[in-house]
Amino acid sequence: MRAEIISIGTELLLGQITDTNAADLGVFLANSGVDHTHRQTVGDNLPRAVEAIKLALSRSDVVFTIGGLGPTPDDLTRQAIADALEDTLIRDETVVAFLHDQYGKRGLKMTESQFQQADRPTCGAPIENPNGTAPGLHCTKDGKHIIALPGPKNEFNPMVNGAVQTIIESLRPGLPIYSRTLRVCGVSEASIGEQLADLMASEDPTLAPYAKTGEVHLRASTRAETQRVADAKLEYICDLVRERLGNAVYAEGEETLEAWVIKTLTEAKQTIATAESCTGGLLAGRLTSVDGSSKVFNTGYVTYSAESKHEHLGVQEWTLIHHGTVSEETAREMAVGARGRSSSHYAISITGVAGADPIIEAPEPKPSGLIYIGIASPKAIEVHTLNIRGNRQMIRDRAVSFALIRFRDLLLNQTSPLKV
Repeated sequence: MRAEIISIGTELLLGQITDTNAADLGVFLANSGVDHTHRQTVGDNLPRAVEAIKLALSRSDVVFTIGGLGPTPDDLTRQAIADALEDTLIRDETVVAFLHDQYGKRGLKMTESQFQQADRPTCGAPIENPNGTAPGLHCTKDGKHIIALPGPKNEFNPMVNGAVQTIIESLRPGLPIYSRTLRVCGVSEASIGEQLADLMASEDPTLAPYAKTGEVHLRASTRAETQRVADAKLEYICDLVRERLGNAVYAEGEETLEAWVIKTLTEAKQTIATAESCTGGLLAGRLTSVDGSSKVFNTGYVTYSAESKHEHLGVQEWTLIHHGTVSEETAREMAVGARGRSSSHYAISITGVAGADPIIEAPEPKPSGLIYIGIASPKAIEVHTLNIRGNRQMIRDRAVSFALIRFRDLLLNQTSPLKV
């Protein structure tokens, strides 16, 4: 059984609202064993909405529409469905009575436009909306199904997980889809593609890469009668991935890179501090977003100016004058200063140029995207140089991800816990 989702609303096209409903519905369909093959977004325009529904009906068994069921003039979904099915709208008296009851309880007077929430095609039936006045619709014609749902999140989700789930189960879809996600860092997507080419060509289970900031996620998926059968198939392909990529696979599921770092430091009973300039505390923010990070995270310094680097981290004035705030030498002294002043086992520093324009300082201008990462440990101090392309936020985010990846490499290369 194939399904298509049509999101209706001009605000979606303008980017004023992010369409999380369609994403949630996609997850629901996968878990229900329904092939979700297409997705459309159209504005509040009747002819275009009708065109989108007709196209979806031509290639799908079940069409979902989201939005446009309210009482305002731009709520055109009911009429669009009727036109696409070459049907007519009738007023459902059961819904009319419900609306009278709901508005009456609130002491509100109804207007004529509010009764359009009771309209439905003759081939349709209302779907109860436990948290709103606008019911959904389930229309059937010539073996095709249209399920119309309201846009507000507090109405949409309960209807999907309630009445819609019952409808889908009655249609007897295929086997549910089970998935696992492996998180990989320190290896490019191109290299992963070369090493896993045969696995990515597999039809069952499937293996697909998704590029993220500083890492790649590999999603293995299969259809199966039960979780147990799926686990056996997924474990096999995931084991092959781990065998080929080794330590580059840092976690499975929802565990983030910063969560791995916090967990590893906690197990080793070791601590960390950060010293940031261009990233303005983003690294500290990612580390402290993890539950339990207070056990290992000592201090985070944000030293944006040259003066603060000298005052709070002990970066030498000579270094700042002769090498600049963005330099290998400054990154090194920032990391050393943060580690020493916070009495931490480790410290990570980041300094660089996140803005679009270069920084003019000695001994030469520093271009946008030039980043230095310093890592101070009990055994050594290392500095990594990056040249990142992108806007300000991309540069900052990628610098933080790279810092976490390099720090992870350091932890993996240790053979025993280290002490100050």
